[in-house]
Amino acid sequence: MSKTVIDYLENFCEEVTYQEFYRDIFPKGELESKGVYEKGKYNGIAVSISDEKKIKRYTITDELDKLDELCEGNDFCLMSPISYIGKSRKSENARFLYALTIDLDGIKQKPVENGKIPSDNGYPIGIANLFYQFDGHGESNYLPLPTYIVASGTGLHLYYVFKKPIPLFKNIVQQLEVMKKRLTWQLWTQGVSELQDKVQYESLFQGFRVVGTKTKIGTRVRAFLVDRGEKVDIQYLNEFVPEEYRVNNFVYKSELTLEKAKEQYPEWYEKRVVQKQPKGAWVCKRDLYDWWKRKIYAGAEEGHRYWCVMTLATYAVKCGISRTELEQDAMNMIEFLDKKSSEGNPFTVDDVLHALESYNDSYITYPIDTIVSRTGIPIEKNKRNGRKQKQHIKIMSAIRDIEYPNGEWRNKEGRPTKEQVVREYLKEHIEATKAEVIRETGLSKPTVYKYYEQVKTEILKIQAEINDLNKEKAYWENELSKVLAKSDQDNPYVRNDKKRIRHTIWELNMKIGKLK
Repeated sequence: MSKTVIDYLENFCEEVTYQEFYRDIFPKGELESKGVYEKGKYNGIAVSISDEKKIKRYTITDELDKLDELCEGNDFCLMSPISYIGKSRKSENARFLYALTIDLDGIKQKPVENGKIPSDNGYPIGIANLFYQFDGHGESNYLPLPTYIVASGTGLHLYYVFKKPIPLFKNIVQQLEVMKKRLTWQLWTQGVSELQDKVQYESLFQGFRVVGTKTKIGTRVRAFLVDRGEKVDIQYLNEFVPEEYRVNNFVYKSELTLEKAKEQYPEWYEKRVVQKQPKGAWVCKRDLYDWWKRKIYAGAEEGHRYWCVMTLATYAVKCGISRTELEQDAMNMIEFLDKKSSEGNPFTVDDVLHALESYNDSYITYPIDTIVSRTGIPIEKNKRNGRKQKQHIKIMSAIRDIEYPNGEWRNKEGRPTKEQVVREYLKEHIEATKAEVIRETGLSKPTVYKYYEQVKTEILKIQAEINDLNKEKAYWENELSKVLAKSDQDNPYVRNDKKRIRHTIWELNMKIGKLK
């Protein structure tokens, strides 16, 4: 972290101690007290790693006294603003989220000219842009104001502390992950980071350097209160992301008990409850894990090293590799991966610790295409039981021809299915009765009756959505005409309004086109 960024934070924000910071995140009485079991209360979990690469886990109780021990030492320490049941930081043990935290690296620096701006690295134009755009200023108009900014050594962590903690049910986690990814993209790409083309997305369960502990450059992690340090809620964050990225459902939908699930879904119960297999998982031999280790040593390059180790962690989960073995293997890679570094970009223990956060169920279905893109290591896909695609198609085609020797499976001459015929007619004649559809299409009565209600309902629903979007589009087009009629078109606020409204109209056109 450059001195100029720290200077900026010192000038415009109020620094707080680690005790004040974590007490604000975990208010008094929120966590379980030391040695006392309290129903409905849980604990934080911190992880430290010594210079000898020895990893320890600490339970953070309501007293927060373990933080004193961590901050007095010189180990690397990570912690999430999350409470957990038990002593493991597995995602399935997470109970409540107290803050949404986003990592921001590569803050832009403007070179100093003629010494006008006294600085060691230049003017921190990136963080100046960041602050200007908070709460709807500047060109982007959509960067929410965080509660705290933490200087972690080489980057910033933005903490959006919630007014009330959010329960981490799976349906809520999925929505929060989508929102976090979108906010991360917005924060990295609006003139703030030099790495806008290499945005690094992290899990909701990611651990971050503990305030008050050692950074990778030898300083201490510092926390700064932004503005008045106001806490946020989901409704506030929703205002800064497009509709499809918003968190709207806070209801834990399933009311199915395990007893009923055992009766209704015996296969699911056996796999998920008895065998404790994670969702979407398949059992893999450790060969996959060992193969990926070899891939890393053979092909890992700068810019992809973090993702290579992260993928190793996901394969460890799939193959049943213990966290202890994974940590040892990853730590042993540091020296090799650091040799791939350019000046000023070392690969450190801190990078490994962050990558190992993916040792949980959230990444169990990590797509191969994403792995290839992020790691830079090519993977040749196999198809079905280890067969290559060409061989697999031949085998499946042979089976098909045995089952349908007369070619009944074909949609002959490419003609539309009967459902498509009903759908195409109703798209043009939505008011048509069933009798009219039968008469005009020539389809049989049972066929039309089979598809009529379902298809008509779908079409009406889509048409209603298109009508609503067109009304919204007309409103914004009218707003745009008002802005364009203003005389001071060079005013930054007017330019900002034009860009914001045009972006909204573009998004509406995209939605309408997709529905059509």
